[in-house]
Amino acid sequence: MKVSEKSLELNVGAEILNLMRTAWGMPKAYLRGLTQQEEKQEGVDCFAELPTHTKIFAFQFKAPRGAVDAAPYKYKIQRQQHDLLYQLSQLGASGVFYVFPYYVTLAKLQQQVPNLMQDTWLLDIHQVPTAPAFGTAQSRTVRCINTTAFINPEYRLERLHDARPPRDGGIDSGAFARWYGRFREIRGTVERLNLFEGREIEGRRNPWLARGLRVAIVQPG
Repeated sequence: MKVSEKSLELNVGAEILNLMRTAWGMPKAYLRGLTQQEEKQEGVDCFAELPTHTKIFAFQFKAPRGAVDAAPYKYKIQRQQHDLLYQLSQLGASGVFYVFPYYVTLAKLQQQVPNLMQDTWLLDIHQVPTAPAFGTAQSRTVRCINTTAFINPEYRLERLHDARPPRDGGIDSGAFARWYGRFREIRGTVERLNLFEGREIEGRRNPWLARGLRVAIVQPG
């Protein structure tokens, strides 16, 4: 049986949070997920009003395609989403990552829980500029084999279990708030365009542009 994207997000996300609180030395880290209603009420302000020196880490989860647990593990990335994430990654060192879990089947996930980070890999988006990665294409298939992600060209992956951010890693909350304001505007434009053209949106409450994006907030202290 194939593992659902939501199951990967929930289980790997829990391990990321635990890793940040312990090995990364960020005991005040927590995950924040905004519902549609919260976005309308708080929006950008919920990030802009965070305490000074708060850092943000963004994790873009991707579920592998295919039916078997075997390399290469394949993931699809979208140009518009990637370009926004790449712009965000320029605002702070090692603050924005693709999360590539090497888990296709439920059998493998059940076998390796609670240590999914042993075979979950991070790609620092800062090292993947949009133009060379996509060319003129609107989407790309990322092929992952061991520690390498093959896009155009190839990029180094880091095992989640071994990942350690630099001392000054993460994105300042004010800078993130400004980026998030633009991100929401583009999301709204995409959603209105899809409705106007009669397209089906993946998830009624979450336009595809934000699908799989999780934010970790790290407060000082």
